[in-house]
Amino acid sequence: MIQQRFIITGASSFLGRAFAKILTKNNKYQVFLTSRSKVNFNELRKNENVCYLPDIDLTIESDIEQLKETADTFFKGQFHVINCLGYFPGYKSIEKMDMATAKRVFDSNVVALYNVAHSLLPLMSKRRGGHFIGFSTHTSYQNYPKMAAFTAAKVAVESLIKGISNEYLEKGINANAIALATLMTEIEIEMKPNGDFKNWLNPEEVCEFVQSIILQPNNLLNGNIIDLYKHSRSFFHESYFDRIETRNS
Repeated sequence: MIQQRFIITGASSFLGRAFAKILTKNNKYQVFLTSRSKVNFNELRKNENVCYLPDIDLTIESDIEQLKETADTFFKGQFHVINCLGYFPGYKSIEKMDMATAKRVFDSNVVALYNVAHSLLPLMSKRRGGHFIGFSTHTSYQNYPKMAAFTAAKVAVESLIKGISNEYLEKGINANAIALATLMTEIEIEMKPNGDFKNWLNPEEVCEFVQSIILQPNNLLNGNIIDLYKHSRSFFHESYFDRIETRNS
């Protein structure tokens, strides 16, 4: 018997793949995955509780409609949305980031999230429940240099999540943004070769935490921005300006 249902957007990202790996192992979960690029999910093809929709651009209206129609058909009850869409352009000053890149940052992080919310929240409301998760960053209140576009986009994500919480609480829908510190990925290690690796977040740890939030009854965290990081002296007590070394400044 199916107990929980999840939509994972951005399944090709490091975080999206981690969610796909963990959630699809539970035979009492239904999982609907989407991605803009194709991912080799061959091991999931025979799993009747998994639906994978590749080549979906959630900034395009026709693809958004396909997302909604598939969710409505695949799920027979309440479902949760975990939005792993996003784009981090690396560390570039405002004057060195071209406008096309900046637009991609906002399209991938904000516009796509709004489209997902606009499309799926009516369906979630009709089914009287579910949890909507977005991802932000701890830089949203630090405003580090060379991250202006990304930080501004993530502040918009936080505002949108709070808006969802305020508008849909009475319909049984919870919403949270998870503000992440650095994720342990190959790309981050390459960009910050002298980083505090041992205290970076493992994507699998993030997935387990988010799953625990979603499955809580009577969630008192609804509407909150949840900071997720590992405290360490080197991560927080050294100056950002002293410790950051990037290769694409």
